[in-house]
Amino acid sequence: MENGELETGSWKTFSFQLSPFSCIIQLEMGTYDYSLSEIARIVEENDAKILGLTVDNILEDPGRILVNILVNKSDCGAILQSFYRYNYNIVNTFSSPDENNDLRDRYALLMKYLSV
Repeated sequence: MENGELETGSWKTFSFQLSPFSCIIQLEMGTYDYSLSEIARIVEENDAKILGLTVDNILEDPGRILVNILVNKSDCGAILQSFYRYNYNIVNTFSSPDENNDLRDRYALLMKYLSV
């Protein structure tokens, strides 16, 4: 694997630089289902901006593509819900490690509160 690349299963995609205020969403879809304007509309309806987007062919299935979207929000839960609502196949999401640690800390505090 070369520098800056991410290998997911048999897919090979170029990764984005994650900042503490961004997340990456990977979508899988048919080539004829891809619409950049619809993807941008869904992201912007959730008060976010697309900072980067790549489209890669899936080698095992020539009729399918993998779309990687870099968004300027660290919490992309609302965006993911919108993609689910419009029947997009979300393959993976990546967010800043700080966001994951924050969630773990909040979960630990909740468990401590519930045990009182």
